[in-house]
Amino acid sequence: MREILHGLKIPKGMTVVLRTAAMGADATSIAADYDYLVNLWNEIRKTTLESVAPVTIHTEDSLLRRVVRDFLADKDDVLVIQGDEAYEAAKTYFQQMYGRAPRKQLVQYKDAAVPLMVKAGVEKQLEGLHGPYVQLPSGGSLVINQTEAMVTIDVNSSRAIKEKDIEQTALNTNLEAAEEIALQLRLRDLAGIVAIDFIDMEEERNNRKLEMKMREVMKRDRARTQ
Repeated sequence: MREILHGLKIPKGMTVVLRTAAMGADATSIAADYDYLVNLWNEIRKTTLESVAPVTIHTEDSLLRRVVRDFLADKDDVLVIQGDEAYEAAKTYFQQMYGRAPRKQLVQYKDAAVPLMVKAGVEKQLEGLHGPYVQLPSGGSLVINQTEAMVTIDVNSSRAIKEKDIEQTALNTNLEAAEEIALQLRLRDLAGIVAIDFIDMEEERNNRKLEMKMREVMKRDRARTQ
């Protein structure tokens, strides 16, 4: 983290504080966040010096602006937007925050016949958020229960019996469940202690694969995980 800080061009009189939530973040993401905050501060100062009270100096970012800020720092990330006004606003925000054109990172959805939320399957996901059961593509399922003490998630193989090898079936279902669990934690805004009961596997190498997969998918969550 210190090496990343040394790589930033910090002006005299300015202090940068890296919070523990930044642990594990790459240099590109931190630099992008730093540049955004510096530009924001400069805009606030300029507005302050050029304005006569009473005047609004700064307001909380809109949802669209926060999405552009929080999820497009990586050049491989893509945001699909429906609507001309929102698309043009996103391009402006992107230019302000990152100092470059979005290129392929912003894509405008133009299918008027099918709304974007339906096309992407978001509405279907939202409908299932209030229930404990989540179906997995292979036929397995999750059972999510929230109590005062913790969140418990049970992974079931259910109809996921395509493979003749039971061990391979368990591994495939568990890996698939790991992806879905990471998504459900974000969608349901679940936090605190999360206990997951995966399908038992006998081979240690498969348990390691599952652990690595879980660590990988949880890196996408902005919340700190241990």
